[in-house]
Amino acid sequence: MNKSVVVFIFLAVGLAQASTNDFLTWEECLGRTKSYSPELMSARAAVRELEYGVSSASSGFLPSVTASAGGSYNESEKDNKWDDGKSSTGAITLQQDLFSGGGNLAKRRRAMAQLEIGAEQYRKALSDVELRVRVAYVDVLYAQDLIELTQKIAERRANNVRLIQLRFDGGRENAGSLARSKAQLAQAGFDEREARRALDYALRNLAAAMGQLDPVPGAQGDLAAKNPDNLVDLKGLMEQTPSYSIAITQIEAAKQGVKVTRSQRFPDLRFTAIASANSSDYDNYNGRWSVGLNTSMPLFTGNQLSSDIAAGKEKVVQTEMDLLDTANTLMATLQQRWNSYMDSVESESVQKQLLDAEMLRAEISTAKYKQGLLSYEDWDIIESNLISQSQAHLARRRTAEAEQARWKNALGWSDWHTQQGE
Repeated sequence: MNKSVVVFIFLAVGLAQASTNDFLTWEECLGRTKSYSPELMSARAAVRELEYGVSSASSGFLPSVTASAGGSYNESEKDNKWDDGKSSTGAITLQQDLFSGGGNLAKRRRAMAQLEIGAEQYRKALSDVELRVRVAYVDVLYAQDLIELTQKIAERRANNVRLIQLRFDGGRENAGSLARSKAQLAQAGFDEREARRALDYALRNLAAAMGQLDPVPGAQGDLAAKNPDNLVDLKGLMEQTPSYSIAITQIEAAKQGVKVTRSQRFPDLRFTAIASANSSDYDNYNGRWSVGLNTSMPLFTGNQLSSDIAAGKEKVVQTEMDLLDTANTLMATLQQRWNSYMDSVESESVQKQLLDAEMLRAEISTAKYKQGLLSYEDWDIIESNLISQSQAHLARRRTAEAEQARWKNALGWSDWHTQQGE
C-alpha cells in the first residue's frame, strides 16, 4: 500500500511538471506574436506598400518605353468587283524627362518621407502590440498567483474553522463566531473558483493578443517590476518617440508636396524617339524613325495652380503646429506615465512591508487566541487584515508590472525593435 502511494505521488508530480513545462515564457510569447499577430502583419504590409511607392515615385528619372502594333483587312466593291485592302503598322516609342521643374525629385523625396513615417508607425505598432501582449501575459501570471493565494487563504480559513469548532465544543467560543468562520470559509471557496474562471479568461485573452484562437496552457515568469531610472532628460526621451519623429517627418513631406505643385509652373522638357514600320500588303514593310524634343508650359490655369501652392503652404503651417502640439502632449504624457510607474513600484514596496507586518501580527495573535489571551473579535480583525494585505500586495505587483509596460509603450520601445533590429 505504501509503495502504491509513493508511485502515485511521483506520477502526480511528474504530470504537474510536464504541464508546467508547456507554459510559455515571455520570449516565447513574443515569438508567437511576431508569427501570428494580424496587426503586425498588417503593419509590415503597410511599410512594404510605401516602399513600392518610393519605387513608383522614382520612375520619372528613368525612360519609359512603349510598343504598339496594329493591322487591318477590308474589302470594297468597285465596278462589280471586290478589291481587298491590307495594312499593318508597328512602333516603339521611348520618352525621357529631361527637366520637370524639380517635380520628379520632389516626388521621390516626398515618397521617402512617407516611407520614413511608415517606418515610425511600424515601430509604434510594435510597441502597441507588445503592450497588449505584455499586459495579457501579466494578467495570466496574476491569475495563476491568485489561485495559489486563494488556495492558501481557503486552507487558513479551514484551519480557523477547526480551531473555533474545538473552542466552541469546549464551551469557550460562541455560536456566532463559529458561524462567521464558516461563512468566511465559504467566501474563500468562492474566491478560489472565481480566480480559476479569471484564469480561463486571461489565457484566452493572451492567446487573442498573440493572434491565436486556442487558449495558451499558461505562462512562466514572476511579477517583479524593475525600479524605474531617474527621469533626467525628459525632452530627449520625448524626441526619440515614434509620434515625435512622425510629426517632424510630416513637415518634410508637406514641404516636398509644395515643391511638386510648384514644379508645374516651370516648362517641361522631354526627349522622344520613335521607330516604326508599316505595310500595305503584310509582306513588304517600310521603316521610319524620328527623334525630337518636346516642351510645354502652363500659361494660365484659372488660378488653380496658385491656389494649390497656397494650400500646400498652409498644409506646411498645419504640420508645424501639429509638431508643437505633439511635443507638448508627449512631455505631459511621459511625465504622467513615469509618475504612475514610480508610484506603483513604491506602492508595491510599501505594501510588502505591510504584509510582512500583518504576517507577524497574525502569528502572534493566533498564539494568544489559542491560549485564551485574545478575544475572537480582535483575532478575527487581524486574520482578515492579513488576507486583505496578501490580496492587496499581489494586486500591487500586477499594477507595477503593467505600469512598467505602459512606460515602455509611451516611449515607443519594444523588445522586437531594440533586440531584433526591427
